[in-house]
Amino acid sequence: MAKKPRRKCANQSCREWFHPARDGQVVCCYECASAVAKEQTAKTRAEAQRAKVKRQREEEKEQRAQQAERRQAVKPLSHFVKLAQMAFNEFIRYRDRHLPCISCARHHDGQYHAGHYRTTGANPELRFNEDNCHRQCAPCNNHLSGNLTAYRPALIAKIGQARFDVLMGPHELPKWKRDDYIRVRDEYRTKLKELKQQVDA
Repeated sequence: MAKKPRRKCANQSCREWFHPARDGQVVCCYECASAVAKEQTAKTRAEAQRAKVKRQREEEKEQRAQQAERRQAVKPLSHFVKLAQMAFNEFIRYRDRHLPCISCARHHDGQYHAGHYRTTGANPELRFNEDNCHRQCAPCNNHLSGNLTAYRPALIAKIGQARFDVLMGPHELPKWKRDDYIRVRDEYRTKLKELKQQVDA
Protein backbone atom coordinates (compact mmCIF):
# COMPACT_ATOMS: atom_id res chain seq x y z
CA MET A 1 0.00 0.00 0.00
CA ALA A 2 1.40 3.38 -0.98
CA LYS A 3 2.37 5.78 1.75
CA LYS A 4 0.11 8.74 2.30
CA PRO A 5 1.57 12.10 1.34
CA ARG A 6 3.68 13.47 4.11
CA ARG A 7 2.54 16.50 6.08
CA LYS A 8 3.74 18.72 8.89
CA CYS A 9 2.78 17.91 12.47
CA ALA A 10 0.00 20.18 13.76
CA ASN A 11 1.78 20.56 17.10
CA GLN A 12 3.27 24.06 16.87
CA SER A 13 6.24 23.09 19.04
CA CYS A 14 7.03 20.12 16.78
CA ARG A 15 6.18 20.82 13.13
CA GLU A 16 8.12 17.74 11.96
CA TRP A 17 7.31 16.14 8.62
CA PHE A 18 5.68 12.70 8.84
CA HIS A 19 3.71 10.19 6.78
CA PRO A 20 0.16 9.77 8.23
CA ALA A 21 -0.79 6.20 9.05
CA ARG A 22 -4.52 6.92 8.64
CA ASP A 23 -6.88 9.48 7.17
CA GLY A 24 -7.32 12.59 9.26
CA GLN A 25 -4.06 12.13 11.18
CA VAL A 26 -2.58 15.59 11.83
CA VAL A 27 0.13 14.82 14.40
CA CYS A 28 3.21 12.67 14.21
CA CYS A 29 2.99 10.89 17.58
CA TYR A 30 1.01 10.36 20.79
CA GLU A 31 2.87 13.12 22.66
CA CYS A 32 2.02 15.65 19.96
CA ALA A 33 -1.60 14.45 19.91
CA SER A 34 -1.80 15.02 23.66
CA ALA A 35 -0.28 18.49 23.36
CA VAL A 36 -2.67 19.49 20.55
CA ALA A 37 -5.63 18.15 22.53
CA LYS A 38 -4.63 20.18 25.60
CA GLU A 39 -4.21 23.27 23.43
CA GLN A 40 -7.63 22.75 21.87
CA THR A 41 -9.22 22.25 25.29
CA ALA A 42 -7.64 25.45 26.58
CA LYS A 43 -8.82 27.30 23.47
CA THR A 44 -12.36 25.97 23.90
CA ARG A 45 -12.39 27.02 27.57
CA ALA A 46 -11.12 30.50 26.67
CA GLU A 47 -13.82 30.90 24.01
CA ALA A 48 -16.47 29.74 26.48
CA GLN A 49 -15.18 32.24 29.04
CA ARG A 50 -15.26 35.06 26.49
CA ALA A 51 -18.80 34.11 25.52
CA LYS A 52 -19.80 34.07 29.19
CA VAL A 53 -18.30 37.51 29.81
CA LYS A 54 -19.99 38.88 26.68
CA ARG A 55 -23.34 37.42 27.77
CA GLN A 56 -22.94 38.93 31.26
CA ARG A 57 -22.15 42.34 29.76
CA GLU A 58 -25.21 42.17 27.52
CA GLU A 59 -27.40 41.19 30.46
CA GLU A 60 -25.99 44.05 32.56
CA LYS A 61 -26.56 46.48 29.68
CA GLU A 62 -30.14 45.28 29.33
CA GLN A 63 -30.70 45.64 33.09
CA ARG A 64 -29.33 49.20 33.03
CA ALA A 65 -31.62 50.04 30.12
CA GLN A 66 -34.61 48.62 32.01
CA GLN A 67 -33.66 50.58 35.14
CA ALA A 68 -33.30 53.78 33.11
CA GLU A 69 -36.69 53.16 31.53
CA ARG A 70 -38.28 52.64 34.96
CA ARG A 71 -36.68 55.86 36.23
CA GLN A 72 -38.00 57.73 33.19
CA ALA A 73 -41.47 56.29 33.71
CA VAL A 74 -41.84 57.86 37.17
CA LYS A 75 -40.65 61.32 36.13
CA PRO A 76 -43.34 63.98 35.68
CA LEU A 77 -44.35 65.31 32.27
CA SER A 78 -42.73 68.66 33.13
CA HIS A 79 -39.33 66.95 33.11
CA PHE A 80 -39.74 65.98 29.45
CA VAL A 81 -41.15 69.39 28.53
CA LYS A 82 -38.01 70.95 30.03
CA LEU A 83 -35.67 68.64 28.11
CA ALA A 84 -37.47 69.32 24.83
CA GLN A 85 -37.42 73.08 25.47
CA MET A 86 -33.71 73.02 26.25
CA ALA A 87 -32.92 71.18 23.00
CA PHE A 88 -35.14 73.55 20.99
CA ASN A 89 -33.67 76.68 22.61
CA GLU A 90 -30.11 75.50 22.03
CA PHE A 91 -30.90 74.98 18.35
CA ILE A 92 -32.45 78.47 18.06
CA ARG A 93 -29.47 80.16 19.72
CA TYR A 94 -27.03 78.35 17.43
CA ARG A 95 -29.16 78.99 14.32
CA ASP A 96 -29.13 82.74 15.08
CA ARG A 97 -25.60 82.84 16.57
CA HIS A 98 -24.36 85.55 14.16
CA LEU A 99 -27.49 87.70 14.45
CA PRO A 100 -28.08 90.50 16.95
CA CYS A 101 -30.92 90.50 19.45
CA ILE A 102 -34.22 90.26 17.53
CA SER A 103 -35.69 93.12 19.59
CA CYS A 104 -32.99 95.72 20.23
CA ALA A 105 -30.66 94.75 17.34
CA ARG A 106 -27.64 94.92 19.64
CA HIS A 107 -24.56 92.70 19.64
CA HIS A 108 -23.09 92.38 23.12
CA ASP A 109 -21.13 89.96 25.28
CA GLY A 110 -23.97 89.22 27.66
CA GLN A 111 -26.28 86.24 27.82
CA TYR A 112 -28.64 85.43 24.97
CA HIS A 113 -31.92 83.55 25.21
CA ALA A 114 -34.28 81.90 22.77
CA GLY A 115 -37.06 84.47 23.02
CA HIS A 116 -40.61 83.61 21.96
CA TYR A 117 -42.72 86.30 20.31
CA ARG A 118 -45.97 84.65 21.33
CA THR A 119 -45.40 83.38 24.86
CA THR A 120 -45.45 79.69 25.71
CA GLY A 121 -47.80 80.38 28.61
CA ALA A 122 -50.52 81.93 26.46
CA ASN A 123 -49.70 79.95 23.31
CA PRO A 124 -48.29 76.54 24.28
CA GLU A 125 -49.02 75.24 20.79
CA LEU A 126 -46.27 77.57 19.49
CA ARG A 127 -43.66 76.48 22.01
CA PHE A 128 -41.60 74.68 19.34
CA ASN A 129 -42.48 76.87 16.35
CA GLU A 130 -39.20 78.11 14.82
CA ASP A 131 -40.82 81.26 13.39
CA ASN A 132 -41.97 82.15 16.90
CA CYS A 133 -38.56 81.93 18.55
CA HIS A 134 -35.37 83.89 17.90
CA ARG A 135 -32.12 84.92 19.54
CA GLN A 136 -32.83 87.61 22.11
CA CYS A 137 -30.68 89.31 24.70
CA ALA A 138 -31.39 88.72 28.38
CA PRO A 139 -32.34 92.36 29.13
CA CYS A 140 -35.03 92.39 26.42
CA ASN A 141 -36.33 88.94 27.33
CA ASN A 142 -36.22 89.24 31.11
CA HIS A 143 -36.54 92.92 31.96
CA LEU A 144 -38.68 94.14 29.05
CA SER A 145 -40.98 91.08 28.87
CA GLY A 146 -39.67 90.26 25.41
CA ASN A 147 -39.63 93.88 24.19
CA LEU A 148 -42.49 92.98 21.82
CA THR A 149 -42.90 96.51 20.42
CA ALA A 150 -39.47 96.27 18.82
CA TYR A 151 -39.70 92.50 18.30
CA ARG A 152 -42.69 92.72 15.90
CA PRO A 153 -41.18 94.81 13.05
CA ALA A 154 -37.86 92.94 13.27
CA LEU A 155 -39.70 89.60 13.13
CA ILE A 156 -41.73 90.65 10.08
CA ALA A 157 -38.54 91.80 8.38
CA LYS A 158 -36.91 88.47 9.14
CA ILE A 159 -39.63 85.96 8.23
CA GLY A 160 -41.88 88.04 5.98
CA GLN A 161 -45.46 89.24 6.39
CA ALA A 162 -47.03 86.01 5.11
CA ARG A 163 -45.29 83.78 7.66
CA PHE A 164 -45.96 86.35 10.37
CA ASP A 165 -49.67 86.26 9.55
CA VAL A 166 -49.65 82.48 9.79
CA LEU A 167 -47.88 82.74 13.13
CA MET A 168 -50.51 85.15 14.43
CA GLY A 169 -53.40 83.04 13.16
CA PRO A 170 -55.20 80.28 15.05
CA HIS A 171 -53.31 77.09 15.87
CA GLU A 172 -54.55 73.77 17.14
CA LEU A 173 -53.48 72.95 20.67
CA PRO A 174 -51.87 69.50 20.57
CA LYS A 175 -52.45 67.08 23.42
CA TRP A 176 -48.84 66.10 23.78
CA LYS A 177 -47.63 63.21 25.89
CA ARG A 178 -44.25 62.14 27.17
CA ASP A 179 -43.24 60.45 23.91
CA ASP A 180 -44.06 63.61 21.94
CA TYR A 181 -41.65 65.69 24.03
CA ILE A 182 -38.98 62.99 23.76
CA ARG A 183 -39.43 63.08 19.98
CA VAL A 184 -39.03 66.88 19.92
CA ARG A 185 -35.94 66.67 22.13
CA ASP A 186 -34.32 64.08 19.86
CA GLU A 187 -35.36 65.95 16.71
CA TYR A 188 -33.71 69.21 17.79
CA ARG A 189 -30.61 67.53 19.11
CA THR A 190 -30.25 65.95 15.67
CA LYS A 191 -30.95 69.24 13.85
CA LEU A 192 -28.35 71.04 15.98
CA LYS A 193 -25.78 68.33 15.29
CA GLU A 194 -26.44 68.46 11.55
CA LEU A 195 -26.23 72.27 11.54
CA LYS A 196 -22.87 72.18 13.33
CA GLN A 197 -21.61 69.57 10.86
CA GLN A 198 -22.60 71.81 7.96
CA VAL A 199 -20.68 74.68 9.52
CA ASP A 200 -17.57 72.53 10.08
CA ALA A 201 -17.66 71.09 6.56
